[in-house]
Amino acid sequence: MFEKTIKETYYYKGRMINMKDVEVMLPDGKVSRREIVEHPGAVIIVAITDKKEIVLIKQYRKPVEEVIIEIPAGLVNKGEKLEEAAKRELKEETGYTAGKIKKALSSYTSPGYSTEMIHYFIATELEKGAQGFDEDENIDAFLLSLDEAKRQIKEGKIKDNKTIVGIMLADGQISP
Repeated sequence: MFEKTIKETYYYKGRMINMKDVEVMLPDGKVSRREIVEHPGAVIIVAITDKKEIVLIKQYRKPVEEVIIEIPAGLVNKGEKLEEAAKRELKEETGYTAGKIKKALSSYTSPGYSTEMIHYFIATELEKGAQGFDEDENIDAFLLSLDEAKRQIKEGKIKDNKTIVGIMLADGQISP
């Protein structure tokens, strides 16, 4: 079931990801190759207001050439605790701070080619402040009722996977 690494060759090292080609020996002794994206991981914040609205953002995503509706999320900085990253990203992207924040679950995004693990947090007791996103980000924060968010998933308006999972968490369809 396991694959033994024979050789790794990095062909890209960037500020967010690294990419490598890995030669592996399969359990049957055959040799194969794997292309792997190394990713530091990310936090996903399911922020829910006292009125049971979900804090969402809209931003243009170049890889898909669309404005995408998402829940707040971001990279974990080297040495940063997950909860601190979640609080930081929520504040930066939306202006909200959370009185309570609790880790709900973790999952791989695409384990067939990426090491990225995402960590979902539920944020409540929210207070609105000013956004402070990175200079290369252009983000609009807004609120949607849970019912409206679910409707937009069904209509194909919300199509980001982490956001769909986050809305299911908020709706109780997945228990943390």
